[in-house]
Amino acid sequence: MKRYLPLIIGVAAIATLGSGAMLYRAKLPRPLTISEDKSVSREGDAESMHIRGNPEASVTLEEFGDFECPSCANLATFLDQLIKEYHPRVRLIFRNFPLPIAPARARGRPSCRSGRSARPLLGNA
Repeated sequence: MKRYLPLIIGVAAIATLGSGAMLYRAKLPRPLTISEDKSVSREGDAESMHIRGNPEASVTLEEFGDFECPSCANLATFLDQLIKEYHPRVRLIFRNFPLPIAPARARGRPSCRSGRSARPLLGNA
């Protein structure tokens, strides 16, 4: 048994190092690759999106926002300042991404204008 002990320790050490290396490589972040057909072209797609700033800028910010979202409105004021400060080097692409809560909020406003129609919505409050 004592004769095989260095061999067993060596195999265990190699197995531990090998599995550690494989786990390390598995946890590395993968680089994001965008195929050529999915990328934003400067000529054709520019008319269909809301683009602000220099179209030839090296930095592109892409925002997915809702026009009725208060947090998106706060971000818009910050992005306005950012575009003004770094104008020749940055462009902003806005894409409309409506949140699911916005239509329910819009439907609830007219019905709450009168007390009788708001009572079913509010319960016995």
